[in-house]
Amino acid sequence: MKGKVGFLIGAAVGYLFGTRAGRQQYEKLKQMGRSAWENPKVQERVAQAESKIGDVVREQGGQVTDKVAEMVKNRIGSPADERPASGSGRRSTTAQAPAEPQPNWDTPES
Repeated sequence: MKGKVGFLIGAAVGYLFGTRAGRQQYEKLKQMGRSAWENPKVQERVAQAESKIGDVVREQGGQVTDKVAEMVKNRIGSPADERPASGSGRRSTTAQAPAEPQPNWDTPES
């Protein structure tokens, strides 16, 4: 019980200080992040990473596609008595309600 009370007090104090820092501190952090991202050295590293990732995708993309196609064929093509029983990792085929869109906090409302 003491742990829960301590946690709640800590959360309340953190919230209080966070709201006092407010929008100004958020904007300051956002600007610092943007300037770091726009740094030429950072952009050079990003370009290198993109190039390496592109190379790997080009080299192994076909293999991944083939494996996925094989797995789908095995799932679809297997007789019903050989398929795994429900609850063994298969997803339910029942329809689900679409998820509500999440708000985008980075853009101002118009």
